[in-house]
Amino acid sequence: MDPVLWLLQANDSQYPSGAYAHSYGLEELVEAGVVRDSAGLERFLETQILPALLTFELPYFAQAHAAAGKADSARLLELDAELDAWRLPAETRDASRRIGSRRLELLRQLAPSTLVEQHHAACPFSHHLVVTAIELAALPVTHAARAFAFQTVSGFATASMKLMRLGQSACQAVVRRSLDRLGADLDTALSRPPDGWFNPLLEIASLRHARADARLFIS
Repeated sequence: MDPVLWLLQANDSQYPSGAYAHSYGLEELVEAGVVRDSAGLERFLETQILPALLTFELPYFAQAHAAAGKADSARLLELDAELDAWRLPAETRDASRRIGSRRLELLRQLAPSTLVEQHHAACPFSHHLVVTAIELAALPVTHAARAFAFQTVSGFATASMKLMRLGQSACQAVVRRSLDRLGADLDTALSRPPDGWFNPLLEIASLRHARADARLFIS
């Protein structure tokens, strides 16, 4: 399969990964009044999500992508376990595994391989980050990492339009500026070891969301 065409398909909004059902804690932040409008969404992405991508998720993604390129199933399992330990709220772990398992099943159907089958047999409910690295292993890591970053930012933006009075144009402007902020820092992030990212605001929001009286999203 042409890796560029596969990238377009796997990152398409119609790709049924199940991500549309998750807000990763954003719903609770909107309910609490922390994020109220497009400016608040952009500030949230800039101060909470982009730093987590640059210091934690993208360095892990680079390692997972390298392991997938070598068909190193054992290393992929190690990275999956580390990601599980880092995600403190159970709801956040569950959301990542729900999306990851769905993408892994789709990968088995659309682009089967020995590595995909091995990973599915060992860890069918794998984290989203690890599965995306396997999906995009045929692409250069810089392109694959940008696709993963786009998935993250656009996921929050898509959820925000269901939670606030936020039009599509305003939302896309926030996404564009947020992706621009990653800039050259993204390439640097791929060569650094993961530092972790302490994000109590989003973690507490995720924990509170699990006990909300009413909610639109699973997480």
